[in-house]
Amino acid sequence: MFTLSNSFFLYLSDVYKDATVTKAAAVGIYILNKPALVLREPELIKSVLIKEFQKFANRFAACDPHGDPLASNNLFFVRNPQWRELRTRISPVFTSGKIKQMYTLMTEIGSELESHLLKHTKTGNTYNTEIKEVCALFTTDVIASIAFGIHANSLKNPDGEFRTHGRKFVNFTPGRALSFIIAFFYPNWVSTFKVKVFTAEFSSFLRNTINHVMIEREKTGTIRNDLIDVLLDLKKEAIATNEYNEEAQDVLTAQAAIFLTAGFETSSSMMAFTLYELAKHPDLQDRLRNEIRDALVVDHGKLSYETITNLPYLGMVVDEVLRLYPVLPMLDREHLPREEDNPFDLLPYYDYKVPSGMAVYIPIFGIQRDPKYWSNPDTFDPERFSAENKKLHEPMAYLPFGTGPRNCIGSRIGLLQSKIGLVHILKSNFVTVCDKTPAEITFDPLSVLLQYKEGIYLNVVNDVIYKQNAN
Repeated sequence: MFTLSNSFFLYLSDVYKDATVTKAAAVGIYILNKPALVLREPELIKSVLIKEFQKFANRFAACDPHGDPLASNNLFFVRNPQWRELRTRISPVFTSGKIKQMYTLMTEIGSELESHLLKHTKTGNTYNTEIKEVCALFTTDVIASIAFGIHANSLKNPDGEFRTHGRKFVNFTPGRALSFIIAFFYPNWVSTFKVKVFTAEFSSFLRNTINHVMIEREKTGTIRNDLIDVLLDLKKEAIATNEYNEEAQDVLTAQAAIFLTAGFETSSSMMAFTLYELAKHPDLQDRLRNEIRDALVVDHGKLSYETITNLPYLGMVVDEVLRLYPVLPMLDREHLPREEDNPFDLLPYYDYKVPSGMAVYIPIFGIQRDPKYWSNPDTFDPERFSAENKKLHEPMAYLPFGTGPRNCIGSRIGLLQSKIGLVHILKSNFVTVCDKTPAEITFDPLSVLLQYKEGIYLNVVNDVIYKQNAN
């Protein structure tokens, strides 16, 4: 890992599928001189994430609260009990009612995505492009709109501020990779090595942006039922109790930071992997496109929120992509029982009490490609997620958003914006492989997320124009 030749999640996957431990419930590993556990048994995973959550409420990863407050104070990294309070306060943004209200804003960006593609295909040309970047332009604009009420205009200006900073955040150079390695696996070193998950430049951009939006919203009194409204309510509470200061504002900005970075990157990756698999399987792409176009006829050309969230084959395709390509390919937890609690043990599998402070890892990527749970696990097969087949799944063998109290709070928004983006791409276009399309995905060993190393190039063809030219 420190030589940057292999990512930790792929290493965990190798540990998980090692022939000598196929019947093991848990495996011991060392991270340099520190022992840690890799869980394999579904019941142990369920205990850590759900049943015994109180003993595993924190991630093992951590950030420097002084040098990198936007990272250390956001919902992903923040520790209990602050995590529980923040999660409760921010949850109203993610209710079904609020998400449904965001749908119109999302579809407006979807129409802009259509226009962006049409600009490149309207003369009958095949648009050869790195599809992940196109998807990231779309998701950046969506998140900026629904979370902050800002028109980022990334699709019209790919080098605008929002997209430029987002691009830098996920550009895992060797230096950035080492920073994330320390944050995730040696958190005690973050202050010593001045590790920053959010760079000073990115933090400054976010502070200025969020402060400006909050001030403008306070002036106008506009209510948009978005993240900014929730942050303003928290600010009012802090002012009323004389607890509002620069540090309190950073806690608010930190939530916007993780909303933006997690929101655009995970969904754009999922969309790109979906289009990659559909380009390799044109028969499945045809089936999905037919479902989308039939639904458009029924809904008179504009899909409702209820329709798009309930398209059966679209749901199956997305679920299967998330199985093959979980964007966060592992989960980490720290064992920290309270003084009055017994330590977690591995009974009945092993007579072993887990030491306080030990890191526990769940190798999602390995589990979701385990032939024990998934036949032909490396094959793209949406039928695995038909209504009938889903009943047969081992629940702990499918964890693209985690599970339990600390699952991904934005999963429904992420799924919705991804589905909207895919619908607006595929309803008028089909995607095909090209000379630069990889035969197999090679993952970037520098990235803590699941990223393709060289980019995913595809052809985008507008089928209406294609048929016109053919005639």
